[in-house]
Parts: sequence; C-alpha cells; structure tokens
Amino acid sequence: MESFSKVIVFYQMLALHWFSPKRERILDGVSFFFILLNFSLVTVLLRWIYCNPSLVIFTDNVLGYVVDWFKFLLMIFAYYSLFLDSGIQRSVLLKVWVELQHLQTLFPSASWAVQQRAHLRTVALFALYMSWWELTFAYCISKTTRGTNFTIAFWILFLLLHLRQLQILLYTDLLGFCLEALNAELEWTIELSKGASRYGGRRSDGQICRNLHKLMEAFVRAERLLALLNHAFGYSLLIVKLINHIYILTDTYWIVQGFISGQVFGSLYLEGCLSSKFICLMINFRSHEHILSECHRTRVLLHRIDLRWQLRCDRGWQMVQHFLLKLESSRPFAMTAWSMFQLDYGTMMQIAIKVSESISLFIQVSR
Repeated sequence: MESFSKVIVFYQMLALHWFSPKRERILDGVSFFFILLNFSLVTVLLRWIYCNPSLVIFTDNVLGYVVDWFKFLLMIFAYYSLFLDSGIQRSVLLKVWVELQHLQTLFPSASWAVQQRAHLRTVALFALYMSWWELTFAYCISKTTRGTNFTIAFWILFLLLHLRQLQILLYTDLLGFCLEALNAELEWTIELSKGASRYGGRRSDGQICRNLHKLMEAFVRAERLLALLNHAFGYSLLIVKLINHIYILTDTYWIVQGFISGQVFGSLYLEGCLSSKFICLMINFRSHEHILSECHRTRVLLHRIDLRWQLRCDRGWQMVQHFLLKLESSRPFAMTAWSMFQLDYGTMMQIAIKVSESISLFIQVSR
C-alpha cells in the first residue's frame, strides 16, 4: 500500500477512502477529519441551494423548474448514498489492497509506481478539461446570475461524482495491469516450453511448472480481486450510470431549447460541457474493455504453450489443462453493477440511443 500512498491520500482527502496508507485497521483522526470536512462543505452547499432556489433553480417555465428541481434532488440522493457507500465498503477496499500487495509480490516491477503517476495525471487532466468548460460557460456564456450560480454549484457536485468514477478507474487499471503482467510471464513461459521441447530435461521442466503454478496463483488472486471490486463498487456503478444517464437527458432538453430559441452558440457550448460526462464514462469503459481483452489473451496464450513439451511432461500437461478449465468454468471476468449491467461500450451505446430518442421527443414537445 505504501507504493500507492499518494493516490490513497488523495482519495482520503475527498472522503472516498476511509483509511490511510499507514493505519489500515482503525479510522484514524486524519481520515475522520476529511470525512467530516467533506460532509460539512457539501451539506452547506446543498443547504444554500435549498434555501435560495430563486438564485439557482430555473423559474421561467414549469417544465424547466421541474427539471432543475429533479436534478437537484437526484444529486442530493447520489452524493449522500455514495458517501455512505464509501464508509460501508471500507473493509472491502482494505481486502482489495491485501490482494494487490500479494500480486505485487508475485510480479515485482518498477512499473507499479508508474501506475500511480499515470492515474494522478489522468485525474488532473480530466479535472482541468471539465473545469475549463464549466467555468467558461458560467462566466462567459451564461447571461444570468442564476445560470452562473447553477453552473458553479453543479460543477462542484458533479466533479465529486466524477472523482468517484476515477477512483473506480484506479482499481480497474490496476487489475488490468496485473493481467498484463501475468500475460507477459506467460509469454516467457511459452518461449521456455519451446526450448524445453528440444533441449530440455527435468530441470527445465521444473522451472516451467513452477512458472505455471505462479501464474495460476496470480490468476486466482486476480479473480478474487475482481470479486472484491464488484462488491466494493457495484452500488456506485449503478448510481453513476443512473445519474449520468438522467443528467445527459435533462441537459439535452436545455440544448434543444437553446437551438429552438435561436441560442445556437450557447447550446453548442453546453454540448461541450456535457462532453465531460461522456469522456469520464468512456474512460471507465475503456479500462474495463482492457481487462476483458487481457483475460481473452490469457486463454489464447495458454493454447500456445508447446504441445511437444506438454506431451513429454505429464505434470505440465495437467497444469495447463487445469488452468484452461479454470478459465472456462469461472464466472465472466467482468465488472458489473450488482449484475445488472457490465461496464463496457454496450452501456455507452444504450445511453446514446436513449438520448437520441429523447432529442426527437423534446423537439416534438417544443413544437
């Protein structure tokens, strides 16, 4: 856990990790301070919006008023439910780090440290991208104080939601990296088996069998890690998909309204603001697709272990067959939201289709 101390502390400061990298078993004072600080600041913001709806909520027509209030109430539900989920799943995340430490021991590499830097860079770039669109819309495009207040308030709230998505990204990327390391070792084992089929003996057979045993152990741990991640983030994935879907639909209403009323530039700019939601979803989906592709690659590589060596080494044959049977009989190697849907590109296509249908509906209603 120490090699990922920076990223753990970062999410600890956002009250998404209810533990610190140094004290794993107790809720230390630093963690409690950040939990209380985040809860208090967001509660103050939500309370201010509730007490001053005329400064934030759209009131020019009934439909716009209902849409904004619905978005506000949905954000309250999403934030507090994800906040509680972070606390409830604290013990599960600690188990996740135990499995990751075991995998680090099996595949020692300097590339583990690169994963932390790459993740923090992704978070920084995404936060800058989203903030640029939202802040420029608030202060350069929005023509009312209410519009500016609404954009700023929901930029803060949605950034917190996206950071939960990026926290999930951290773990799916690490799982993908573990499978990459496993496949790299498997490729080396394939080369050893080719050499052993021609020139090898008992010594080389023993080395290859030890490698296969290590790889089987790593795959079992990766499978256990996936199960823990589904347990820890299943509810969060469900809420993230729900709120992103609804917000994309409601923002589409304002885009259509803008085009119809002649505010073309403002509507196009709002589409730019909306792009951050699509990008964050696509980042998560891409990471999960990488896991699926690496798992498929493991199957392919196992079939490439030299057959002549397997026929000569009975123990090696049995280990390869057992590994293949394990891959075929195990559950689908996928991140799911309580088994309701997988975190893949198909979900993005469903959202896109629903949004397209809603655009046509909004145009008909507006006429």
